[in-house]
Amino acid sequence: MAPEAPPLGVQTADAALGAALSNLAAAALVSGELEAADMPNGRQRRVLQAVQDMQALGEPIDCLTVANEVGATGEDRDWIFTLPELCPSAMSVRSYIRDLKRLRVQGATHRAGMQLTEISLGSDFTPDNVRPAIAELEALLDYAGAPTNGSGFLDWLTFWDREHDEAEWVYADVLARGRGHALYATHKLGKSLLMLFVAAGLATGAEPYVCVYLDYEMTEADVRDRLEDMGYGAGTDLSRLRYALLPTLPPLDTPQGSRGLCALLDGVQKEWPDHHLVLVIDTISRAVCGEENSADTWRDFYLHSGIELKRRGITWARLDHSGKDPERGQRGSSGKGDDVDVVWNLVGTQNGVMLQRKFARMSWVPARLAFGITEDPLRFTRLAGDWPEGTGETANLMDRLDMPLDVNSRDAQRRLREAGEPRRRQVVLAAMRWRNERSGTPREAGNQPQEPLQEHLPNVDEGTDDDGIPF
Repeated sequence: MAPEAPPLGVQTADAALGAALSNLAAAALVSGELEAADMPNGRQRRVLQAVQDMQALGEPIDCLTVANEVGATGEDRDWIFTLPELCPSAMSVRSYIRDLKRLRVQGATHRAGMQLTEISLGSDFTPDNVRPAIAELEALLDYAGAPTNGSGFLDWLTFWDREHDEAEWVYADVLARGRGHALYATHKLGKSLLMLFVAAGLATGAEPYVCVYLDYEMTEADVRDRLEDMGYGAGTDLSRLRYALLPTLPPLDTPQGSRGLCALLDGVQKEWPDHHLVLVIDTISRAVCGEENSADTWRDFYLHSGIELKRRGITWARLDHSGKDPERGQRGSSGKGDDVDVVWNLVGTQNGVMLQRKFARMSWVPARLAFGITEDPLRFTRLAGDWPEGTGETANLMDRLDMPLDVNSRDAQRRLREAGEPRRRQVVLAAMRWRNERSGTPREAGNQPQEPLQEHLPNVDEGTDDDGIPF
């Protein structure tokens, strides 16, 4: 006849002790978060006490040292040496700790219930008689509910098992997993359209993502038009795109706004517990109440909302407008970029848009990303590179001004200014290269230059001008 399996509490305690005897980080967790009362029997309590004493003294903890510490002999000594084999993985030590606390409270709750029933039925029942039992039960409930490693300290048990410098993307090369992003551009350039395309693609894709989109600007008709242009319709499952149109959340740079945002996000996460959460805030200036030009506004946003997003591991992006000079960054305070991990500037190109990296905490974020825009359905398609917006028009203008193909950029800029058609240096450089690449192609006056072939697009490794644009 097979021997009877030990009770669950005994098995769990053996596994927790086995983790402590095989892993130093697990030993620290077990000794710091379990009490003798969590152990079902005496020999387990003696081993726990030995682990706690040796941990406090900084002594090595293993089967031999612990067996010697408790003076174990015979069957008890053999049992100690089998404990590591009873622990499938030291990485599970937190679940063992939680289960032991829960089992302890279940037993105490049952005993307290019996005690309170006995007192209430007795002739000497008074409120004072039951207060000690209730207080003890409340203390146990608080103890069981206390999170393991709730201090926020790094968990050394898992810290070294992960490559912290590896590139992790939710949307390739654009949205880094668990990171905060700022994306800014001039008005009507397409930043909202690009981000809606990204969010809808994630929400309908095969990977387990759910996207929350807080839209402070568009109407329902605008959203419908854009989604239909992208090929979505009544038959599309958009259940993982949680779209909040003109949300009524309190300002996100206030405690009330943070609580409202977290309640909303936690509710979505509860609906999709196995999915990674992605948040888009469009546009951030409408989601805060502080002055846009004040650094305090963006510090408050981070202290109240941004830090909660980071704690939850959410991937998030906030959309913003650029200032009068796009090269100088987002509109308002320079402190806007201090609390995010990546800052993207979206600019127009000849065939679509380009994201230019203005800041990144991670070395693996690309310097720029080019996207071509196609219609019917609307798509943003990744390109190897693209020409700055206005390149073809400037090339035609240089033709009409009879500029030689070997004109230098300063002379070209001067002649364009004299003709009343000033251009930025990056556009002039691109137009010069375009003219040279198509040289020899017959063309009539006024014809648009040919579109650059994919293999002829600028490469970021070929060189850049003063603005960091390839030429």
